[in-house]
Order: sequence, then C-alpha cells, then structure tokens
Amino acid sequence: MKLYTFVMYIVNLYNVRWKKKYTQEEIMASTGLSKKTVSQLFSGKYYNYKLNTLETIAKFFNCKIKDILIEVEDV
Repeated sequence: MKLYTFVMYIVNLYNVRWKKKYTQEEIMASTGLSKKTVSQLFSGKYYNYKLNTLETIAKFFNCKIKDILIEVEDV
C-alpha cells in the first residue's frame, strides 16, 4: 500500500525561450545566473533549484514560476 505520493517537477523553458528568442548567453548576462545553472535549466533534467533561481528566471521571462514547471510522475 502506497502511503505517500511524491510530486516532482522539471523546468521547461523551451516554449518561453523560443517565444522570446533569447540565447543562453543573453539570459546569463541579464539575470546573473551562472552558465552551469542556465544550461541545467534548459536541459529539462531535474536539479535541485533554489526558489530564488526559479524566481529570477520567471522574472526574466515575465511569467510565473508555475508557467515554467511541468509535473512529472514519480518513477
């Protein structure tokens, strides 16, 4: 019997990035996020992001954090 359900989210910047047509370099320069962080954000893989990182990228794209997250099933 499963007692807990864990929800995992991944960051999906593909749609917002291509709508705005920014390069990773432009995003790094404007947000102050490191090359590694921006690369990880665009990889679509799970990383343990800090809330302020998600807030920074959402602010850059003028959207809400929920607009850049996708819920994935627990595997």
